[in-house]
Amino acid sequence: MSAKVYLVGSGPGDPALLTLKAKDLLGKADAIIYDALVSGAIRNLCKRTAEMIFVGKRAGAHSHKQEEINRIIIETARRIGGIIVRLKGGDPFVFGRGGEEMIALKEAGIAYEIVPGVTSGIAAPAYFGIPVTHRAVSRSVHLITASTKDGTLPDLDWDMLSHTDGTLVFYMGMHAIPEITAMLTQHGFNPQTPAAVISQGTTANQKILTDRLCCFTRDYIDYAAYSPGLFVVGEVVSFAKDYGWMEDKPLKGQKIVVTRSLDQSSSLSEKLEQAGAEVEVLPTIDILPVADQSELDNEIRRINEYDWLIFTSVNAVDIFFDRLFAQNLDVRSLSGCHIGVVGPATTERLKNFGLQPDFMPEKHTGLDLANELSMAYPEMKGRSVLIPASAIAHTDLKKGLEKQGVHCKQLAVYENRPIAYEYEELRTLLEENCHWLTFCSSSAVRNFMSLIESYRLTPLLKNVRMGVIGSITAKTLKDYGFDFDAMPDKPTIDNLVNELIRITTNK
Repeated sequence: MSAKVYLVGSGPGDPALLTLKAKDLLGKADAIIYDALVSGAIRNLCKRTAEMIFVGKRAGAHSHKQEEINRIIIETARRIGGIIVRLKGGDPFVFGRGGEEMIALKEAGIAYEIVPGVTSGIAAPAYFGIPVTHRAVSRSVHLITASTKDGTLPDLDWDMLSHTDGTLVFYMGMHAIPEITAMLTQHGFNPQTPAAVISQGTTANQKILTDRLCCFTRDYIDYAAYSPGLFVVGEVVSFAKDYGWMEDKPLKGQKIVVTRSLDQSSSLSEKLEQAGAEVEVLPTIDILPVADQSELDNEIRRINEYDWLIFTSVNAVDIFFDRLFAQNLDVRSLSGCHIGVVGPATTERLKNFGLQPDFMPEKHTGLDLANELSMAYPEMKGRSVLIPASAIAHTDLKKGLEKQGVHCKQLAVYENRPIAYEYEELRTLLEENCHWLTFCSSSAVRNFMSLIESYRLTPLLKNVRMGVIGSITAKTLKDYGFDFDAMPDKPTIDNLVNELIRITTNK
């Protein structure tokens, strides 16, 4: 199969700034060759079967030389074929060495395409309300690399830079800031000009330090603590004082791990990110339909022999209706059947198919559903109920109804398969300032804790808060020796996010 390599910019850090074309390619690519600054949230957009190849560069750590990266890209294209994405932070052509990779691909006779990304030199200041150009203040912007191949400050035209009427944005130069300050002021740049160090711009952990240019001397701060970062010099920096807009988000600075399956994590992740959190998606389970769906197909064909159809999860709803439609049937086939659900999330998913449930309990557990349903419908005795569920689902609902004389068939329609992770991936995730772990199901708790225990990483959970949805999930967490810090009264994503905000902000 012929290959085509896409040199794709992943943007400055905020996953929401990824372009539509980049997102589309990640979902199609057969291999992803990615950098260190590409976040987990963006990598989780990749096709599950894609080969992931890390070629990241970190200051002070072993890194691939550019020639080696070029070779890896070419060899991967020839070996795999199809769509290959070279995923780079920011924009591939703004200090991303994308030009060198393009030349290497051209010389190797491999087709390529460039997909620009949002560069941090424009986006990071904007997230602090700093317009890099502004009428009557800054009529130009200069994007400047502050590091050469050997790590020293480039031989720049300091006289020209010092007499510009625009904004200077220095990339990759945290170690060189005192030298940049000295060179600018020596060549006539006004030492009282506002300047800023911006670290991890557009992410939940972004921070800014503003002062006069002359203050950024060697002993002023620990510049390494702001890496990766930018050094911005110009009158426009003064806008940050009154126009910064990210600071008001309630979960700013909070790193929250979402353990839901990849297909379900997006809604929770998006709401947390909108509240300012840095989200790491770590799906511990993969939701897959059982291999043999013939039994479910049979029950669907005879669905009107059942008095009730009860769903205890959104996954069961999705898979049931997938099989219903696969048999050229639609919701009219359910006209003789009452529908019950365990909670509001399942109700919302049911609405996607144009249906409202006939019953939802006040308390959202299987046993409560059994008890409340029989109270609301005294004639339930002798009735028949179909319960599509997970292969590892609790049988509380089934047993509760059977005690009251109801005929129940609980049918496994999907599996919760655990996802494995490497030791270093989990250790890094928990050691790098992790504030919250969130769990939306018992299986997510079990699979996560199994991984943590197998790698003996349990001590790293000591200072991490736990947020859960549902009393059963909370009980499973307690079985592993941990208590929850947040559990909303009603088990919905919105309520969980609101509870995390309430606790984090002490409101």
